[in-house]
Amino acid sequence: MSWAGKKSIGKFFRSLFHKEQAPSNNVTPHAVKPLSPAQVTRVEAKLNAWVEKRGYCLPDRSVQAAASRIGTDSVKLFRYFAMQDTDFRTWRTGLRMKEAVELMKREPQTSTSAIGRRVGINDRSNFCRQFKDIYGVTPDNWRKNQK
Repeated sequence: MSWAGKKSIGKFFRSLFHKEQAPSNNVTPHAVKPLSPAQVTRVEAKLNAWVEKRGYCLPDRSVQAAASRIGTDSVKLFRYFAMQDTDFRTWRTGLRMKEAVELMKREPQTSTSAIGRRVGINDRSNFCRQFKDIYGVTPDNWRKNQK
């Protein structure tokens, strides 16, 4: 395989993972030290409060920024969600898409772009892609199917 081919394969695999999701010491998820029961309880309480305030609708660009708003650090979030066999971004995206569905039901006249911004995703194409990844159709097609 040529050097260019190896470079593109490496780039592809690196693109599958957000570097800020994993602890900086390059530990694989299987080797992550789990949180203590007390730490789990504290993280869950902070996440629940954040969800109640609809903090997932804020357009945080990194896991560190979201962790700061939640009141914890990104390593604890990583460990917590590793114990749940998911990651923070996937979980937050699910919350955002559920919120988007509720908004589209309540406000059928609101544009897809506006809905995306209200759930924390400022780029319309990114919002549509994430919505389709979860629901299998674009937000516009989802709306058409609801009629």
